[in-house]
Amino acid sequence: MELHWSKEEARVFHLYATGLQGHSYPKGEEGIRRCFADLAVLQLDPLPVLGRSHDLVVQARVNGTHPGQVLDLVHAERLGFEYWDKVLSLIPIDLYPQFRPLMDAGGERYERRREERLRKDYPDAIDAVHKAVKQHGPLSSRELKDLEVAQEAHRGWKATRVANVALTALWNRGRTSVSHRLSFRRYFDLIERVIPEHLRNVQSTSLDQFGEYLLGKRARNAGLLPLRGDMDSWTFLRNVRTSGLPEQQVKDDKLALVHVEGIKTPFLAPADAEERLEKARNEPFPKLPLFLSPLDPLIWSRNALRGLWDFEYSWEVYKPAPKRRWGYYVLPVLYGDRFVGRFDGKYDSSTKTLEVLSYHEEPDGLSWSEPLMMEAFQRFLAYLGGERITFPDGEVCETSAVS
Repeated sequence: MELHWSKEEARVFHLYATGLQGHSYPKGEEGIRRCFADLAVLQLDPLPVLGRSHDLVVQARVNGTHPGQVLDLVHAERLGFEYWDKVLSLIPIDLYPQFRPLMDAGGERYERRREERLRKDYPDAIDAVHKAVKQHGPLSSRELKDLEVAQEAHRGWKATRVANVALTALWNRGRTSVSHRLSFRRYFDLIERVIPEHLRNVQSTSLDQFGEYLLGKRARNAGLLPLRGDMDSWTFLRNVRTSGLPEQQVKDDKLALVHVEGIKTPFLAPADAEERLEKARNEPFPKLPLFLSPLDPLIWSRNALRGLWDFEYSWEVYKPAPKRRWGYYVLPVLYGDRFVGRFDGKYDSSTKTLEVLSYHEEPDGLSWSEPLMMEAFQRFLAYLGGERITFPDGEVCETSAVS
């Protein structure tokens, strides 16, 4: 199935497909539950600048959430599990059987190579750590240190303790799972203590079937998945990308190939993309500008972002300061079907102050001082649990009630 859309149609669909338009979620925990189920993936990142990336993804779609709430709720209620999807991710727990083939095949390649080296240098370490988890779990590397289990220094790609590598190896192969986190520190337990029995007992499929499944899932998660370029959007699918499967899925009407006016690269989309576009056309845009996570599904594909949204964005957090153009932890600002600005900020929990270090207005965008933007900043401050905002010109705004 091939579709031909204008850029405006593609943008509306992209917003709808990634939950930024046409999805009205309840506030707080129930909103988190529904939003997570709809997105079906949250990319995890450890940096806690304005909350963490997964917190930011949810707050753009759900009112009344706060940093740290997503992971706590998902693990406490066993709504999801942590594994590889688009890199390290939080995945709805009902999808566990679909990811079993990757676990059975040894998981992520880099971690598998670390495991191989570990087994060569410390052949008993993984079994020792597994035994400790079985007896004392859930455990983190901190408890293994207290138990004096596998504490030899390991220098395989990076200096670390043997226990740390063993913990990750067990998780990578699906023998353990993340039970919960404390201050983002992972606590691992036996897989049978985390994943419900009825999901563990589903017969595993082949790695080829997993690739076919993940291709469809990635297209749904991204909304519009560029067929060429943007390699990061194809993590765990790079062999699939060149296998002919995407083209065959289009021929079989299992995926749609979307050609967007003025953009050379076509996009893969779910097979029901045309129906979903019709629904999206009748949905209103959010009333306020939204502050997006640097790892929001809408902006996974940076080259496509430039072509489709006329917005160039790179996450500069890992660049040396002199090479940054916009700032350390910059959030794109979306309003309706266009990007209107971006800002670099940091939050001081001791003073409950959000400091807007810089704000850059896009062409025909919105300045930070406009009433709509001020209301959006107040909404964001409520998410942080803060009381005041300082802006680049020195203006200070105190908190006010925002729904």
